[in-house]
Amino acid sequence: MIYAILSILVSFIIAFGRQISVFGKIERGLWFFSKFEIKRLVFTLFSVVFGIISLTVYSIETTTAVLLSLSLAFLLFSYFFDMRYLFPEINKVTRTNAENVDIDETTKIIGLTLSKSSVAYPLNEAVIPRHIVIDKIDDKQVLISYCALCQSALAFDTRVGNRELFFRVAGVWRRNMIIYDTETYSLWQQATGECIYGALKGRQLELLSGENLTWGEWKAKHLQTEFAIEFKEERKGYLSREKMNKLINKATYNIIVPGFTDLSDLPERETVFGIKYNGISRAYPKSLLKEMKNFEDNYADKVLQLEYNQSADYLYAKEKDNSNKIIVEKHWWLGWKEFHPDTEIWKK
Repeated sequence: MIYAILSILVSFIIAFGRQISVFGKIERGLWFFSKFEIKRLVFTLFSVVFGIISLTVYSIETTTAVLLSLSLAFLLFSYFFDMRYLFPEINKVTRTNAENVDIDETTKIIGLTLSKSSVAYPLNEAVIPRHIVIDKIDDKQVLISYCALCQSALAFDTRVGNRELFFRVAGVWRRNMIIYDTETYSLWQQATGECIYGALKGRQLELLSGENLTWGEWKAKHLQTEFAIEFKEERKGYLSREKMNKLINKATYNIIVPGFTDLSDLPERETVFGIKYNGISRAYPKSLLKEMKNFEDNYADKVLQLEYNQSADYLYAKEKDNSNKIIVEKHWWLGWKEFHPDTEIWKK
């Protein structure tokens, strides 16, 4: 009996260790997310060995059979709940010029401008259902990422030091997606671009100025823009992009993942535009911007000029002194507040 118990215990830990860590807010549980496939294989071998010993040493009783059946079920679940196949990353992108694109101008995109080129990536058609898109713009490899739980689409430079990293979805931590790089298997927080576990802990991905708006608005501001029209995943996923997008839209509002900050100041799923500038973090609730268009806001001794475009559902920001653009992030409140605990809330 003892070996059957050990078999089910080992299989339970590898099947649910990640979920228990997330909902129990156990930081050491990040261990499960790093090199998960290798750890799953090791745990599987131990569970199977304990099961075989149990069948060899003891007679097959009802209790033993039930325990070993549950052990097998847990192992199968751990192989099914595999982020590599739930969210296979896109690593091949085909782009074309704007004049060759015939899509609805209300299509939601994340737009990115580097030194020479501007590119728009459709959210619902690719970025949202796969969560990770790796592309190269002007010889710079970029990561286009999306977290369904906090509704944030963010772009990063994938180079860290002399390493050019590739990423995959690892899971969820602190109300936000975590990803891992395929070189060191370190874990990175999508909301901040910070490495939170592994060999590169403490390193930072550079946040790029990804703008979350509509194709029509983006195209009007970037006449020479390209549009990403075709995508190829690293591996075939469980669901097509269309089906995964529908599932995400249904499930996101029913999943609450615990975090470490109080969210009582605003509704958890209030859309906010976040700015971190001149040592100040500030959230602009969408509900307060509907009657605003152009306005100014003070950040200590600096002044920003802001413009809310309601049709594009985006807030633009630039420095008043020199018109330099400021990065504006779009999140649900639960995502922004979690990683900016001292954030201010803008009021009219």
